[in-house]
Amino acid sequence: MLWGPIQPAESLQTRLRLDFGLRPAILAFNEWAVPGLGGAFFVRQLTWGCVGIALAGEIGKPLMAAKVAEAIEAFASWIALKRATGYETDDRVQGKRKFSELDAISFDLVSKGGAYVTVPFRRAATSALPGLGFCEKAESRFNALRLARPGMALAEAVLADNKVRNILFGWISEPSKTYQRIVDDVKQALLPGSTSNEECNLVRDQLVTNARRARLVSLFESDDLSLSSLQTRAGQRTFLDRVQDEAHRAQLDTCFSFELVRDASLRATQALANCIKDGAHTSSELAKVDAVRREFETLERCCTDLTGKLHIVETVPMEIRAFCNEQDKKGELERRIKALATRVPQVFSMHEGKLERGIGYTEDLVAADTNEPVEGEERTDSGLIPRPLLRLKRLCKETATESSDAA
Repeated sequence: MLWGPIQPAESLQTRLRLDFGLRPAILAFNEWAVPGLGGAFFVRQLTWGCVGIALAGEIGKPLMAAKVAEAIEAFASWIALKRATGYETDDRVQGKRKFSELDAISFDLVSKGGAYVTVPFRRAATSALPGLGFCEKAESRFNALRLARPGMALAEAVLADNKVRNILFGWISEPSKTYQRIVDDVKQALLPGSTSNEECNLVRDQLVTNARRARLVSLFESDDLSLSSLQTRAGQRTFLDRVQDEAHRAQLDTCFSFELVRDASLRATQALANCIKDGAHTSSELAKVDAVRREFETLERCCTDLTGKLHIVETVPMEIRAFCNEQDKKGELERRIKALATRVPQVFSMHEGKLERGIGYTEDLVAADTNEPVEGEERTDSGLIPRPLLRLKRLCKETATESSDAA
């Protein structure tokens, strides 16, 4: 694989994740699909956040909540990788590279910026915790979040064990002290695969406090609905017909079309990247390449389809309207190529009228979801399914499994 000037060992990730300048639109469509879910896709992700807020308050430093929550998340990941088995490829665990040679851990080691991972699971919890009712109200900063009663209960599900509470409190209070041996109680309290029935029931209860989420939960629990069916337009129509809320149905339909636009954008970008692999080309030269023409024709059709649906939903992000206008069929292909290339400066650069490799050029591109950590991205082949539906499905499965075990 050709990486250009950035080698895998020097990069924080081995695949370049592209959002095409559509981050606000991605967040908006995510909220349309599953209100309040944010980037949450497993129970302990929410528990770690609540425990971090609770412990920061107990030590009298609530403005450290984000740091404490990330450190607890890192502690859990370190335990999973160094003191447990079966987590080597688990997407609920991050820090695999950084923890590979770390045989002891302290709060200081993992609480400094970038010491654990660039994008922790905690970041997605900033919207998920208030969105699901675990915190009193939404805040722009995690440190400003205050636990609501369900959030206190979720934190207490772990901290009710005084041994666990005291060990975590001591670990934070003596930040330079390293830990090597981890007692089973702490492992059970932190590992993502050791979620208690109490935690699952609390999360389950909060998932259905919103009518739209509740309806989706009931659909995902139906025996005759599989996620794979949502990869086809026929399957999507069947799914949408079962969404009773007309406004939500229209938004979900738009979300599916948005995923088509994102996929087509990625494929068009990939076609351009393939063309300049061996040298720079002008946009007019690229426009004559059959593979490039085909992918941009698909992108244009997807943008036209999405634009036709945007008028029936409210508060459409301006970023997606601008993007679709750029790829309108009335525009010359050369101009559309330049417009798309401009949106991914990591991949491409323009020099003397020619498209060249950018500093982050790679042959392996992937669309970004702003709510997903880089290393913790879901490994399910999402295809054309809105990511929030995948996340909700996973939460439904986890909470249902635990509840069933309890029975």
